Amino acid sequence: MFQVIAVERTRAHRGLVLTRIAAKLMDLLVVFALAQILYPIGPICGFLYSVFADGISFRGRPGASLGKSLLRLKVVQTLEKRPAQWKDSVLRNAPVGVATFFAIIPVWGWLIAVLIGLPLMLIEVYLIMTVEAGHRLGDVMADTEVVEVRQHSGV
Repeated sequence: MFQVIAVERTRAHRGLVLTRIAAKLMDLLVVFALAQILYPIGPICGFLYSVFADGISFRGRPGASLGKSLLRLKVVQTLEKRPAQWKDSVLRNAPVGVATFFAIIPVWGWLIAVLIGLPLMLIEVYLIMTVEAGHRLGDVMADTEVVEVRQHSGV
């Protein structure tokens, strides 16, 4: 009986991890699109989106970046049991923000982004996949977690 519960929990965790990674990839597409479309201020806009995105309300869902909103996820502050706000978003996205910040600086910034940002991103993915609660470094820093948004029945 305990093995069945553990297997189901592992499958659910794996599914949430893959959904979170897909949401982050969508958000990175937004960052790159902003950088290209709004050039020369686009890279700064992309950086700002990367750190503030989880404090924005998309599609009427507070605490969800565009990618999370589309995939029915949201970030909640675990101590106060509320959707993430601007401050929470900046804290939890600081590791990713380091990578996007350096990525906006041509040549030397790209090199630093690869040398520092890529390992940070890999550590984040590793933590999501291996920590039982699915928390990454940013979640620990901001006391947040990503949860699935349940569909309301009825009206």
